[in-house]
Amino acid sequence: MKNIYKYLSIGLMVLTLNSCEDENNFKILEPKEAAFEIVTPSTGTSIILSEATPNNPAVTFTWQPAVYTVPTAITYTVQFAKNGTDFATPVDITESPTTNATINVAELNLNALMLGVAPFTEGTIDVRIKATVGTTGAEPKYSNTINLSVTPFGCLNQYGVGAGLVDAGWNWNSPVVMFCNDNVLTATVNLTNDTFRFFTTEGDWGSGRNFPYYTGEGYVISSTLVNANDGDSNFRFIGTPGSHRLKINENNKTISAFQGTDATGSFWLVGAATPGGWSWAGNNETELGKINNGVYEVPVELKNNETFRVWLANDGGDSWGSPNKNFPSYIADGYTISADFVNANDGDSNFRYVGATATKLFKIDTVNKTITFN
Repeated sequence: MKNIYKYLSIGLMVLTLNSCEDENNFKILEPKEAAFEIVTPSTGTSIILSEATPNNPAVTFTWQPAVYTVPTAITYTVQFAKNGTDFATPVDITESPTTNATINVAELNLNALMLGVAPFTEGTIDVRIKATVGTTGAEPKYSNTINLSVTPFGCLNQYGVGAGLVDAGWNWNSPVVMFCNDNVLTATVNLTNDTFRFFTTEGDWGSGRNFPYYTGEGYVISSTLVNANDGDSNFRFIGTPGSHRLKINENNKTISAFQGTDATGSFWLVGAATPGGWSWAGNNETELGKINNGVYEVPVELKNNETFRVWLANDGGDSWGSPNKNFPSYIADGYTISADFVNANDGDSNFRYVGATATKLFKIDTVNKTITFN
């Protein structure tokens, strides 16, 4: 009988040990919680944004949940950052109590531009998800980082501040707003013979762009705007004080300042030598704006061995019948014309540009009767 009890005891011990071993094995083989990672989209996804559909979804992010030791409510935040900055200055885009969030076209476009992606050019932004809980002192958790290739449209407004901009002055109370459309910034301003500077961010003195910034980037600038050489190398306006139309064209890298609140009284260049070709459609014609009494000037790229003509008026449509002047008409009026231009002898005796293709200041001085390109 004692032996029977002995064997029963040994059997129970073996069963107990086997049970513990099975339980331990079960725990070892238990699958781990999924990592806190972005599931969609995949890194490198390319997104081309369209101005025609600002409210359409641009991208939907989904991610695995963050895991905490104690079940708790989690707030997720989608964060963007400039590519390659390791989220030194992350931008919070949207919050979600769930593991997904959708960003529309307008929002993605604005943030891509603010992170430095050039309009109509594919650029990269970094994305991650931040998880936070309400517990005091709890540290946020971050997902993996992915990057998106985004092609935005439009551009961001910029600003002008300085004593030369009469209605602005050197403060941020009423800066000049340079409204942006397809990377062309424009504003109608009152200019006086003093200094000013452009800024990319309202209220941020550190975002200023002075005269050498633009010349260093290859910009051609109207002759009435010069380097102030004032220690900060601001712009100085040296033209006739009054209302002017300022334009920064970031596509062709030019800055112009034309007199007046509209284009009434301007001259116009049309032809294959000019950016718009032989066309009045849209804004194809090149405005040759008035910069001083009797002086018309524009920074423009002219193409080698191509032709153009000067129109003295623009009726807003196809202005072929508006008053215009060809090469011989200026010669007959006693003008001295730069050797960069010759009579095209093309039936209409247009101007032919024979210099190297370049962006320079084209000027017609009706007082001194000269036409130059330098």
